[in-house]
Amino acid sequence: MLNKLECIQLLKQDVIPALGCTEPVCVALCLAHASKVLDEEILSIECDVNIGIFKNGMSAGIPNFEDVGLKYAATLGAFLKNPEKGLKLFEDINDEIKNKVYKFKDTQIHVDSSQTGLYVKGTIHTQNQTSTCIIKDEHTNVIYLSKNNAILINNENTLNTQSSLIQNLKQMHISDIVDLVNELDVDDIEFLYDGVKMNLELADYAKDHNLPLSSSFSSNLISILTSAIEARLSGCPLSTMSSSGAGTKGIALILPIHIVAEEEHIAKEKELKALALGHLLNRYINSYIGKLSPMCTCVMASSTACSAALVYMFGGNKDQIGYTIKNMTGTVTGMICDGGKVGCSLKVSTGTVAALICAKAALNNAPVKDSDGIVASSPEKCIQNMAYLSKHGMKDVDTTIVEIMKK
Repeated sequence: MLNKLECIQLLKQDVIPALGCTEPVCVALCLAHASKVLDEEILSIECDVNIGIFKNGMSAGIPNFEDVGLKYAATLGAFLKNPEKGLKLFEDINDEIKNKVYKFKDTQIHVDSSQTGLYVKGTIHTQNQTSTCIIKDEHTNVIYLSKNNAILINNENTLNTQSSLIQNLKQMHISDIVDLVNELDVDDIEFLYDGVKMNLELADYAKDHNLPLSSSFSSNLISILTSAIEARLSGCPLSTMSSSGAGTKGIALILPIHIVAEEEHIAKEKELKALALGHLLNRYINSYIGKLSPMCTCVMASSTACSAALVYMFGGNKDQIGYTIKNMTGTVTGMICDGGKVGCSLKVSTGTVAALICAKAALNNAPVKDSDGIVASSPEKCIQNMAYLSKHGMKDVDTTIVEIMKK
């Protein structure tokens, strides 16, 4: 069980700015750590990633850079040498870095099929030095760093603070999380509104730069949502506020709550608590499904968390919050993830429409039946069923998707 202080601590660790799609950023960050400890000219770069990182990084735009792909992301990280910037390291890309990256030809990317969770291993060779960095489970979680024969970091068997908090969250019931949010002081979660401002700026960027999809939608909510996601995955040089380790998840969660609150004149205090509940539920669902899934977690987790937060924002009770999770389980489960790209804006818009419909049904005490498909009698069991389907029923989906993408 989380207490109030731990809850705020987790939110501050989980809701952070990110520049660019977090999978290419994660690869770049890993190589930046490896490069930072070296003081000779880089001769070659090797990078091993799990299939989810490979899939999500193949087509996503890189901020301040014209091309896409993990080879470029890895090489950029190695030449940037700025791991202290974290998920915003692409801010430092300039013409000098670009020229070095385009001239460099010896970067190899390999898929490590033995790694089922988030995993990046970067190795850099110079004339007399070799460094290796490993990031695992979380996009910024460095568990290993070495230079030649010297081990500089070895945290592979250490549970970091964030992981400990997530494990405590995972043991809670949805109703416990609602109670915890109700106890929060608004002043302590005011920082969550930074995500609203940041992600609205992304949407404005897309409109100002005439990106192709955003003008296709008449609905204000869908237009703003797709604009923000399109801008981010096109390589927009603006940061987004992430949630549960991903910028698109942050957009999918934050913007619908804010826009609905604005249109329906919801008090800011209630909106902030709805945002807090949404972020916590997003992390809760992701803790079961996994960071990088064969299914679209931006919809499965973030849109589901958003739907529950909308019910809360409109004064729904705990049963009704549970109903909307059941409704989303019976609606969007199974949407595949075929990598991070501009088209994700269409997937999230689909998830958002479902979130609105499911929330409205829940507020009218209309849940789908417990006997419907993978729907279960409790929201917790619904989430566990989603996770089981993703990990066991769709275990070969990523391999098939990557085969198609490579062709």
